[in-house]
Formats: sequence, structure tokens, C-alpha cells
Amino acid sequence: MTKLGLWRSARQVALILWLLAAPGAAAHAALQSSEPAAGAAVTADVTEVTLTFTEGIEALFSTFKLFRLDAEVDLNAANAELRLNGLAAVLVNRYLGSQEVGEGQVVIELVTDRADRTTVVLRPLEPLAPGHYVAMWRVLSADTHVVDGQFVFTVLPVD
Repeated sequence: MTKLGLWRSARQVALILWLLAAPGAAAHAALQSSEPAAGAAVTADVTEVTLTFTEGIEALFSTFKLFRLDAEVDLNAANAELRLNGLAAVLVNRYLGSQEVGEGQVVIELVTDRADRTTVVLRPLEPLAPGHYVAMWRVLSADTHVVDGQFVFTVLPVD
């Protein structure tokens, strides 16, 4: 085999190894599920918000916040989701990376399980009042990548 043939074979092997390793390297702690779910409108008393990630996170080096959106949005409107997410984005941009306490911020207790590092619970000190809420986070995942996220949900009045 010539030097050129060896070089091509080595490049092909390197490419195959890189392609096999790439999916694992690209995985970060994304939100897998939540309760209440993103976009949900719930009528039950909400006493906690549970976030489950696709991989373990370092809760001590992560930030979690919960805000009540100061807005009345008709959930039946065609643009309701767009409006709520726009209002949430303003709060996320302003408060997620800061220590500042904002209007509408809900005081929470953060509950984690050392055995299950994929799930965290945001437990408000009181059940959430009816309204629109945004849960936001900046987590350090087990693979050392920092990932931000948020979702909006609505608590409806209990009849």
C-alpha cells in the first residue's frame, strides 16, 4: 500500500471515529419533561414544579427561578402562546443571570435527590395563585456544559 493509500485509510478511520463520538459529545442536559407541562393550563393547586432533565445536573452550580407573569392573556386567543413566551423572555433575559429579585418572583425551596441528579423540584412556599408563570433555569450538566431554558404554564382558578 502506498503512502497516499495509508493516508486515505487513516482519514477514513478518523472520520468514522469522529462520527461515532459526535452524538455523545453533543448531548447536554435538556429538559425532558416537567410537571406542570410546558404550555399547560392546570386547575389543581400547584404546590411544586418538577423538572426532569435528559442527564444529570449539578444543582449546587445551577440556578432555578419561578416568576408570575404580570399580564392577563386570553388563552383562547390565537397569539396567546406567543404573547406569554414574549413576556417570559423579558423576565428570563433580565433575571436569570442576576441576583436581582424581580417583581412577581416566587420564593421557592429547591428540592433535589443526590441519587437522581436528573430531577429537581421547585417548591413555592405557598400554592401558586391563579395566573401565568415562567419557570427558568441555567444548569451545569454532568458533561460540564451550561444550558439555559424556560417554559410557561398557567394556573387557572379552582371552581
